[in-house]
Amino acid sequence: MSRTPKELYDLANNYYVNAIVELLQRDPSFSIYQVTYRNQTYHFCIAKPGYDYTGNDQVFHFRNQSEKFARNLCWKKMIEPSLKQTE
Repeated sequence: MSRTPKELYDLANNYYVNAIVELLQRDPSFSIYQVTYRNQTYHFCIAKPGYDYTGNDQVFHFRNQSEKFARNLCWKKMIEPSLKQTE
């Protein structure tokens, strides 16, 4: 059963209100974030384009490394796709 646009909107709204975003490490070339939402923890790195991150976390290449961007990126690239897979 597919989720309606209203259900996805409500889930996204809940995420943006309740997710806890923590900056674990920052360097001029990358930032490592931890996002906790519904007893799940997501670790990922936002690296500047051309930077070869060698850690174990999933890496995304963008210039913007802000907390707001990290929150949005986690929803769009990690949480929302997992919701669609469970349908």
